Amino acid sequence: MTPELALWAGRAVTPEGVVERVRVQVASGRISAVDSGVEPEPGDAVHADATLVPGLVDLQVNGAQGIAFDDPDADARRRAVRYHTCRGTTTLLPTLISAPLDALAAALERLAADVRADPALAGIHLEGPFLAPEKAGVHPVDALLEPDPAALERLIESGGGALALCTLAPERPGALDAIGRLLRSGVVCAAGHTLASAARMRLAIERGLSFVTHLGNACDWPGRLFDAEAGYRRSEPGVIGSFMSDARLRGSLILDGRHLDPGLAAALIRLRGADAVALVSDASPFAGLPPGEHRAWGMRARVHAGGFATAGEGLAGSTITLVDAVRVAVEQLGLPLADAVRMAARTPAHAIGLGERKGSLAAGFDADLLLLDASLRPVATYLAGKQV
Repeated sequence: MTPELALWAGRAVTPEGVVERVRVQVASGRISAVDSGVEPEPGDAVHADATLVPGLVDLQVNGAQGIAFDDPDADARRRAVRYHTCRGTTTLLPTLISAPLDALAAALERLAADVRADPALAGIHLEGPFLAPEKAGVHPVDALLEPDPAALERLIESGGGALALCTLAPERPGALDAIGRLLRSGVVCAAGHTLASAARMRLAIERGLSFVTHLGNACDWPGRLFDAEAGYRRSEPGVIGSFMSDARLRGSLILDGRHLDPGLAAALIRLRGADAVALVSDASPFAGLPPGEHRAWGMRARVHAGGFATAGEGLAGSTITLVDAVRVAVEQLGLPLADAVRMAARTPAHAIGLGERKGSLAAGFDADLLLLDASLRPVATYLAGKQV
């Protein structure tokens, strides 16, 4: 079969690691062949100074350029998606934060239609409203709910089969039953914005919880807990301790250099490995906006010249795209490029059941491709073999 596209790059990141002089052929929107140690052929698109990597997979994207994914304007939502795809994120989960139930249901219905129409959208991430008020972060506390069956059913139905990931606090009454119900609907369940103990995490994992959303942010590190029965304080592993010790869990990191100390991020990655840690942007609607005061998400925030946004004394989400997290992993954490790319492509794809199609530069996979320059900045993005 004659390839629809043939790309030749000076190097590439494949499942085997970083390889040199790579030719990738594409047919019918999929990678048909990957050959390394070869020279370009006539008609190839040649990028001698670039690195070819699989298109990135972002499990937590709240918006961009002043647009949140609960915006009723479909064109605005498409612009937010395009902002990320043009920067190398070829698969993403548009993410909704907590809001009144009627508003969330309406937003889910709109996004479900987007998912059906846009190949870059792999599903919806519902972050809330079943979160711990003490760990609300940017989520409006008055919108948080206990996961009662009626509210849960309404959200699942509104998602129209497009709901892919749900972040909740496992300690909330009814959360364990909610995990089972979500799994039966094909939804991956994550702990986040939570005060769950290690014991509660174990129960949730036994029910099917498999992920932790933004490790180290809005969830507790190991601490000390008074054990009334024993009469003394004991160590409490908490959510992060559970991730550190339980191989059944994957988790995500917001690697913008601000949400989590780079040294702690590097330690978690060393402990669990690149197959257990997914990088996410957690990009807020303030991503892509110029420095100054802006309003989105029902709040006013300041975008700083240093590339971050604040509301009051806290961060207003992040302003990065996922390729920026790859660059932080390499430049600040000192990780090998192959590991950084794996955490931004293959690992998140596996976390939501897409690991056989997305996230790898290998024959048979979707031809979602990203070319990076020597500074690990995007040169070109391809979605199903078509340049974005």
